[in-house]
Amino acid sequence: MENLNDIFNLSVDDFKSEDKKETTNYKPDANSGRDGVYKSVVRFLPWHQNPKKSVMQKWSCWLTNPLTEESKMVDCPSSVGKKSILQDMFWKLKKSESVAEQKLSENFSRRQVFASLVQIIKDDNRPELVGKIMIWKYGVKIFNKIQAEMKPEFGKPHIPFDLFEGKPFLVHITKVAGFNNYDNCRFLDEKVPVTIDGQKMEKSEGDLAKIMEFLKASPDLSTYDYREWDEDTNTFVNDVIRNSVPGGRMIESVERTNRETTKSAPKPAAQMSAPAPSAKIDTTLPELGSANELNLDDDFSKSFDDDLYGSL
Repeated sequence: MENLNDIFNLSVDDFKSEDKKETTNYKPDANSGRDGVYKSVVRFLPWHQNPKKSVMQKWSCWLTNPLTEESKMVDCPSSVGKKSILQDMFWKLKKSESVAEQKLSENFSRRQVFASLVQIIKDDNRPELVGKIMIWKYGVKIFNKIQAEMKPEFGKPHIPFDLFEGKPFLVHITKVAGFNNYDNCRFLDEKVPVTIDGQKMEKSEGDLAKIMEFLKASPDLSTYDYREWDEDTNTFVNDVIRNSVPGGRMIESVERTNRETTKSAPKPAAQMSAPAPSAKIDTTLPELGSANELNLDDDFSKSFDDDLYGSL
């Protein structure tokens, strides 16, 4: 029998749509913490599809078209060593004799961003996240702390992504001059194995299989990798430059550079798929010379390869 009472007793709440989409991004923020301080404990995890890229890194620029007010984040081609119209525009304006143009250069400044998989170990601000694997997008301060662990000035190196010898990471964010400050973040002293459903994993055949399945269910870290510009992005960047920068000669020069860069740009690589459990993969990471690179040493690479693939 139909319930006619619902028809005659409508409420605004009946028409509220619930957003059931679960986010995969971890966003600790001092404003969300207690008394302006956000504290939690996480554990860095390797990306099973490509352990060499357990730290995604790129340069990005937030651009706004002053005519349409459309804004978007654009990956800078310099992230992969290509000539960048964004860099060219920045330096042409920065080196200008005009104070106004020097100020305008800020509209084309880049910032370096990183992203890694983390398991949430403890978070009283968001207890429902504990145990989950999420993507943490962070800046150069956190990256430098990771580098300092792997290449310490004194003492033995530590690989934060090691599944059995990794150290938990204390997230301690405060507010300084209106911005999140990460100076108090640090790695804890104790090395602990990865934990699944509250149980510490061991290097047994059964636990190795559990770990592999656990990692396979993690969010897709490749979404934070550098992306080649498509036609829409090229058009957007050109429009931003044309509507932001006075002076026809400068615009013509930059647009010519952009056209040449676009013609020489290779097609985007196909998205990497997860290797079969029985496949042997190379998990060594490239040697690092700058903050644009991450180096996980051979011990971690061999451990990840042998433990998670050799025994399955």
